[in-house]
Amino acid sequence: MTWTPWRSVFAFGLVSLAADMVYEGMRAMAGPFLGTLGATALTVGLVTGAGEAVALVLRLGTGVWADRSHNHWRLTVLGYAMTATCVPLLAITPS
Repeated sequence: MTWTPWRSVFAFGLVSLAADMVYEGMRAMAGPFLGTLGATALTVGLVTGAGEAVALVLRLGTGVWADRSHNHWRLTVLGYAMTATCVPLLAITPS
């Protein structure tokens, strides 16, 4: 079986779909999850807002870095690896 550019695009699309489902699913559950840990509404707002702010600032910085260094794939893989590592680690948060 030959690895064609279309296969690469399709495979990357599947990886992106899976990562987005995990990330967006956790983002929707962050408030209720923090609430079960005893967080107040103010704390939930501050934590989720700070998380969004950090994500946006990192996108600005890594976008410029990727353009200047031409390491687009390395940063892409690093970003998906961080998602694949950090989101499941939330399961051990209560302990």
